[in-house]
Amino acid sequence: MINLSRYRFISSSEAMFLNKASLIIFIGLFLSQVALGQQIKKADSTLVLKKTDSIALAKKTNALKKVISDSTSLFPKHSPRKATMYSLVCPGLGQIYNHKYWKVPIVYAGFGTMGYFFGANHGEYVKFKNAYNFVASGNTADNKVPPVNDYVTRYNYNPDLLKNGRDYYRRNLELTYILTGVWYVLVAVDAQVDAQFFDFDVSDRITLNVQPFLQPHTNQHPGVAGLTFALSF
Repeated sequence: MINLSRYRFISSSEAMFLNKASLIIFIGLFLSQVALGQQIKKADSTLVLKKTDSIALAKKTNALKKVISDSTSLFPKHSPRKATMYSLVCPGLGQIYNHKYWKVPIVYAGFGTMGYFFGANHGEYVKFKNAYNFVASGNTADNKVPPVNDYVTRYNYNPDLLKNGRDYYRRNLELTYILTGVWYVLVAVDAQVDAQFFDFDVSDRITLNVQPFLQPHTNQHPGVAGLTFALSF
């Protein structure tokens, strides 16, 4: 009787232990599932947040590109082509476009010099040509025909001297034409080069120092004077 009751107690204890163990395992599995679900939700929220951040970053990048594009259209880059065209249309206008105003007087001083030589050579050429044509037509001092200009009498009705003078000033006149064209092209090239370097950023650290140099006279070497150039950057 006692043994039977003892057996029943042991059986009920084991059953209670198994039930408790099963309950603990069930609770553990439930908690692990809950924790795993929270981690999955957290991971999903992190992915959504990253995706949202990437979308926002892409929108900001596109907006920045649009602003840069708009600013480029509002403030276009300095154009070498425009500077060249301006200079070809009106010499000096390209230098004004490049904000090199101090070059404009130099441009027109060059054209003024060419204009002076053109006027001087053209005047002499016309006088020598008319005098030579007058003498070459057979007019002499004995014909009593008034000379076309004073060059006829100055060179004593000599056709050779008058012809040499005419040819000399004609060459000078042609050379003036060539130099004027060269100066015209150089002005346009200068405008284009300045426009190419208009947006070029030159650091203030780049300096060129020029100093006098004097080597004293010795028994082995004679004295030497000169200049030293030092480039620092």
